[in-house]
Amino acid sequence: MPTPPAVPALVPLSLLEAIRNLDTPVEDGLDELAEEIVVRRLGLSPTVAAQIQRYRTAAERDGTVELDEVVSVIRLVGRRPDAPLVFADAGRRAARHAVRSGGRSARTLARVSPGRLGRRVSRRAAARLAGQVFGGELRAPATGTEVRMADPLSILAVPDGAACAFYGAAYGELLRSLSGFEGAMLHEACRSRGDEACVWRCVAAEVYE
Repeated sequence: MPTPPAVPALVPLSLLEAIRNLDTPVEDGLDELAEEIVVRRLGLSPTVAAQIQRYRTAAERDGTVELDEVVSVIRLVGRRPDAPLVFADAGRRAARHAVRSGGRSARTLARVSPGRLGRRVSRRAAARLAGQVFGGELRAPATGTEVRMADPLSILAVPDGAACAFYGAAYGELLRSLSGFEGAMLHEACRSRGDEACVWRCVAAEVYE
């Protein structure tokens, strides 16, 4: 799958929202330090606030952002010591944005449909959003549901594969939101390791009694 020239605005929006979320100090009573903390933490800066508003406005119109700009945002996250947390949070946020904007009708239809039909509707909705928003191919071979990406932005931006956590979290949240999936997405193959594509496979949560 060729790299698209533009990316849905909800992707960089979610990344910056995650930065802001993790940079927001907890309420610990140290109010006198609040101004200093705001100055030192990127996620609380006026620049990030302005970009979040810009991306939010674009996302509400189903707009896109230039590829190079999104790559820069991903690289910005990749330089942070808490990058794994930011990518995971951002992926879940991006999936929820996607479901709110394009998956509500399918989720409603799935809830009122018989079991097998409802699961089929949910899976189709998840596959559609996975492709339209994130560029992934969601399919269900005999070995279980998986998502494949030949050229993910995560590798383009951060070649060591660290940013792939964004997609793993996004696909897992898509399936949870639309089909009730409980578990995690195992990053089974990665371009950073020399594999021909990045592959995430569903791993159901174990239940302990």
